[in-house]
Amino acid sequence: MSSAPPAANVVARALAAACGDPDVLARLGGPLGEAARAVGAAGIERATRIQWAARARAAVPAGLRGAHPSWIEAGLVGLPARARASVASGGGTEIDVWLARWATATIPPMPAVTAARVTSIDTATRVDAATLTRWLEDTGADQLALALGAAGGRAVALAARVVGERLTAAAARIALAPRLGALGPTRVAIERCRVVLDERALARIGARAVAPYVDRLARLQLAHRLPRPLGLAIAGELAASAGAAAADAPRWAALAAPT
Repeated sequence: MSSAPPAANVVARALAAACGDPDVLARLGGPLGEAARAVGAAGIERATRIQWAARARAAVPAGLRGAHPSWIEAGLVGLPARARASVASGGGTEIDVWLARWATATIPPMPAVTAARVTSIDTATRVDAATLTRWLEDTGADQLALALGAAGGRAVALAARVVGERLTAAAARIALAPRLGALGPTRVAIERCRVVLDERALARIGARAVAPYVDRLARLQLAHRLPRPLGLAIAGELAASAGAAAADAPRWAALAAPT
């Protein structure tokens, strides 16, 4: 299934689970058809087929409560009051199922919160919103401290007046292992830090720094874990920087290091 993006794997599994006829699967074109055939060729145990089919029929995405409530509220805008109850109950009548699916259509399957800190992109999708925000902001602070380092301590102090003392702490820790020499080229950090220094600046810079490690499904999951205004900003930064060279990104030893 390597030719299909991760976000398509859910659909590919659903197709393979629902269709046991290889002749029908053979008629599906593109990466999605290829992915569905690969799943089918690998063989699917009956229990797994039932599980995948049930997920495909579900009225709301798996792990919906893992999305920040602001995304659910946005999906309910313009729908009748009944839609709220439909989402809460996960369906009911055909109309309830339709309303629930309409309200949550843009929300991806969300992993449960099972990680206490970020040590990989997988754990980044499994921490709570506060931990994820803090990690992105600390990552951004490291990048901004690196970018301003060449200008001296005064430049860091002036920027800290705007973005907070987190920047001062970052300036001290990036001089030590495991961050020393592991944050990517300074010139790239300077480009990443070309943002308006406001309350979202550090998180946006952090998203730019980690973007090469984040696939399409993880981008959606990270964005939906956060409050919607911040999540939209982070999703935009992750998408815009997704094609950046991984060699220019911070190493995971630095990204996963405690602050």
